[in-house]
Amino acid sequence: MEKGSLGVAAEFHEDEFTKMILTWSLDHILDEDVYKNKVEKIPLTFESKEHYFGSFVYPLLEETRSELASSMEIMYKAPFADILSFNESKSGEKMLYDVTVGCWKNQFSARGRDDYYMLLGDLLLLVDGLPESVSDLKRVGRTWALSLVKSNEDDITSLQFKVKASQPIDFQDGMFAVFLMNIASQRRIWNSLHMRRNLRIIKEILYSDSKVEKKCGICSFGYDSMVSQKLDPHLLLKLNESQRTAVMAVLCKTECCHISSVAQISGPPGTGKTMTVSVLIVILLQMKHRTLTCGPTNVAIVELASRVLNLVRESFKTTTASADYFCSVGDLLLFGKREILKVSIDIEEIYLEHRIQRLAECLGPVTGWKDCIRSMIDLLENCVYEYYNFLENEFLKDKQLRNENEGKRSMLEIKSFIEFVQEQFNSFASPLRRCIRTFCTHVPISFMGEYNFQNMIYLLDNLRSLEYMLFQKTLVSEELEDVFYSKPLQDDVIMSCLSLLKTLQISLEGLALPCFSNKYAIKQFCFERACVIFCITSSSYKLHAVNMEPFNILVIDEAAQLKEAESTIPLQLPGMKHAILIGDERQLPAMVKSNVCIKSGFGRSLFERLSSLVHSMHLLSVQYRMHPSISFFPNLKFYKNKVLDAQNVLSKSYEKRHLSGPMFGSYSFINVVGGREELDDDGKSRRNMVEVAIVIKIVKYLYRAWQDSKKKLSIGVISPYAAQVISIQEKLAHKYEKLDGFSVKVRSIDGFQGGEEDIIILSTVRTNSHGSIGFISCPQRTNVALTRARHCLWILGNEKTLTSSESIWKELVFDSRKRHCFFDADADECLKMIIIAAMKELEQLDDLVNGNSVLFKHAKWKVWINILPSYAF
Repeated sequence: MEKGSLGVAAEFHEDEFTKMILTWSLDHILDEDVYKNKVEKIPLTFESKEHYFGSFVYPLLEETRSELASSMEIMYKAPFADILSFNESKSGEKMLYDVTVGCWKNQFSARGRDDYYMLLGDLLLLVDGLPESVSDLKRVGRTWALSLVKSNEDDITSLQFKVKASQPIDFQDGMFAVFLMNIASQRRIWNSLHMRRNLRIIKEILYSDSKVEKKCGICSFGYDSMVSQKLDPHLLLKLNESQRTAVMAVLCKTECCHISSVAQISGPPGTGKTMTVSVLIVILLQMKHRTLTCGPTNVAIVELASRVLNLVRESFKTTTASADYFCSVGDLLLFGKREILKVSIDIEEIYLEHRIQRLAECLGPVTGWKDCIRSMIDLLENCVYEYYNFLENEFLKDKQLRNENEGKRSMLEIKSFIEFVQEQFNSFASPLRRCIRTFCTHVPISFMGEYNFQNMIYLLDNLRSLEYMLFQKTLVSEELEDVFYSKPLQDDVIMSCLSLLKTLQISLEGLALPCFSNKYAIKQFCFERACVIFCITSSSYKLHAVNMEPFNILVIDEAAQLKEAESTIPLQLPGMKHAILIGDERQLPAMVKSNVCIKSGFGRSLFERLSSLVHSMHLLSVQYRMHPSISFFPNLKFYKNKVLDAQNVLSKSYEKRHLSGPMFGSYSFINVVGGREELDDDGKSRRNMVEVAIVIKIVKYLYRAWQDSKKKLSIGVISPYAAQVISIQEKLAHKYEKLDGFSVKVRSIDGFQGGEEDIIILSTVRTNSHGSIGFISCPQRTNVALTRARHCLWILGNEKTLTSSESIWKELVFDSRKRHCFFDADADECLKMIIIAAMKELEQLDDLVNGNSVLFKHAKWKVWINILPSYAF
């Protein structure tokens, strides 16, 4: 993308950030206290815009340092490649190098993919010899340098790229490039904090007495005035009362043109947040508001874009008289890297690169609409003349051939007029139809004009009718020739086709369509003409450099998962006047690695900060996901019983029994005695192999039950610890993959936010005598874990550890006892044997002979040898 008016300033700050990172020494990167005295607690309110932006600067640097330190500690797992060549760039810029590498190795990827691919902003370690640890870099005589990938944006598979290095490097054999992390998002946040561009919304969120809470004295929009704008009533009927109230309230705020506003919608788990946001966006589209829709993750934004696209298809689909179906989606645009977004066929119609490709075909000199329309007009007006020209050429070819073959008789086969017309029609009609469908799908009706759009629909119908006429078996060639020869034409279908073609030819020429040869112009056209644009929040930085009509509304989905510093990127886009934040601050916030940053509140979202200031919020108050026995505890503890159970979850049919016995009802806490928590090989995460064994057994039970019933069943196995997730995945060993109707997903709690399954098995892992439960004590993480299941939630945990923790888990265990949902795992004979077998395998024999072990806990008698006198032997 070319730079707009922001270009020079943006480049300056971006280079400033890059230079700073590349000057960091190894000691600086590994020093946890380097910014400790500079990072201050981020307040709830701010004295000025300078105070606001400045509050995030040092936390951003500290968090970047912490992430880099973490990446360096596990670089032995990172993707790496042999450096084949390394030359100083001819640009003259110091420490800028052209690098060529061999294929990238190592299946581990920080991006969660099997194969590593390079992106602009990747931070690499250039080193002589493959390091196994940070201490390797400290050895005397070792050569290494940090480097930032400066080019390679368009081809992620390229093995040639430019890097900016932290120091001059002389190439030598045996050098490697090791991937550490990508700092593109951090650079964009840094740039945003120094941008000071459009501050209308920023000014509204600085103080506790913000105008956010005030009503405009001039505007008086209400529900009735909104409905009078002829909104699609079918959209509002998709919402319940609380959803509809929230949507209409925030819409009324966005109609004000005098003051800026920030509206919040709180969506507890299962309350239809995505549906609500989707309807809201489609209504904004109907009202012709230019809207930017952002989200913190690629998964979240693709899911939302997909839901909006489906609603648009449902509401605005066009069906021709010949039953062809398509939908104008040119007002919707999704952009980002295809490989990261994982764009599927279902959503590619609104994906930027796909749209550019299709429009380029439609605007091309050979495949484009001009040639298609001109060719079809020529055929319909001059097919008789062209046919006899064709015959003449065929006879000339035949004569020439006979001369070359010394008068031998040729085998010339002459096409009839009808065969000639049919062949020509087929060759012209297919690309013409493709161009029409491309225009109708990818060019907004608001740009094309309703008149042109309808003429294109009529033309598709007329082409179908003409095709039917031309390919009738009873059609006589001479009669068809007479039809086309008559002047003026007497056939209504042909005349109608010609009229539409000529009208469109003139109309489309009058539109400011981009030039085929200029891909940037086509990209610019897509951005300018789209009414609703989707992207991840950090990628909205690119829109600052696009010259187009300003946005006036920002919608941030999953806003409670977004660091406030990152939200400043889209908030400062030119013209942005209103922001709508949708999220749930009682679920997980953004991930922050640095302990210093955690204490400062750097991970806090704008959504959470405004909530803390008691900013007005619209609650979605009906949940459709969880069986009431599952929703009871989280609703009580996190939402003060304000969330109601919908009729669908209250119905008797929603209670599913997949396994027999009270232990496997809708909600259970299953007390696991005998397990041990242990650190993994890296010493970074924890696992409990007894709980792993129980999980594997329960999944096996469920598989057998599914084989008998064949009713579709989805299972989610979640745990707060990565080591536990990996251990369970290894034990399952892909056994249940690719089964039609039976799925098992194993993920961390953090990785399951936003997900839901029929059955959730939660492994808490922690088992110790001092009630230490680490970061699972986080209430938001607990809330996410407890609200993923539809029909059954089974929690595996150690009662003594959890009740000794003085956390929300203590309340959960007591609640399960009170509601008679508490069960000892070893009370089930099969699970008891699994526990014993696991403890034997782990060589926990001392624990097995303990009087309180699973062997003796339920026994009616016990033998205490140590109390007998010695003479008894």
